[in-house]
Amino acid sequence: MKVLVERVESYKDARKFVEKVFEIFNPKFKYIKPNFLKHDNPENGCITHPELLKAVVEVARSYGIEPVVVEGGFYKNSASKCFKEFGLDSFVECVNLNEEEFVEVEIEGEVLKTVKVARPALDAKKEGYVSLPKMKVHHLTKVTLGIKNNMGFLKKPAVYMHPRIHRKLVDLLGFFQPSLTIVDGIIGGTNSEMNTKPVKHGVLVAGNNVVAVDVISAKLMGFQPGEVEHIRNAMERFGVSEDEIEVISNPGIEKLVKTDYRLSLGSRFLGRLGI
Repeated sequence: MKVLVERVESYKDARKFVEKVFEIFNPKFKYIKPNFLKHDNPENGCITHPELLKAVVEVARSYGIEPVVVEGGFYKNSASKCFKEFGLDSFVECVNLNEEEFVEVEIEGEVLKTVKVARPALDAKKEGYVSLPKMKVHHLTKVTLGIKNNMGFLKKPAVYMHPRIHRKLVDLLGFFQPSLTIVDGIIGGTNSEMNTKPVKHGVLVAGNNVVAVDVISAKLMGFQPGEVEHIRNAMERFGVSEDEIEVISNPGIEKLVKTDYRLSLGSRFLGRLGI
């Protein structure tokens, strides 16, 4: 399994990376799922940068794909605000999942048995989707990358996911698996998942195996995969070995590691409480 990693200092250069990603992986999809947790300045490192999203849409169109952007966000109107303020709703079809019909589906995971998901998420599962997570920290899961980005498909509030969240994320991954994952680490996020402080990391990561992508992305953030429980669990569940991951990178990833990703004291406290 291959993972592409490159130094990309500016979102103006994102399209070149995305073009290379499509050449290598030739993804089949209809939907794009960014991380628009809330409406925020994209330079703060909290949400997927709209310029990266636009680059993916443009390259998809060059392959004859007219994609649909789907996202919910923490607040009911988080995605809608992002769609409007970043000029996305006039650029591509956008769907706020929080305003759609939700249906209960059977996950039948080890811990997670059923969830309510937005109906368009089921279309994304059927027709394929590109996951565009942000590279940032999280008070419960240490990092939030491709595996956790699937939580955006769920009915809010999704606090029922918090107890045993690592196992539940892996169960959810057994149901939702992206065709392609591109992690936005040009500007990453430290401090907390909601109130980030930007990390000028200058890196993009991509691959068609989300577990492998998360393994490499976590290492770029200064974490070993074994330190992140849901990534370790996913490696075990889906048979992903770090030795089997072929990293395509120039320069090597050891030169692209940033150790600036740390949770604030308050976030660590909430994490210990499990809320």
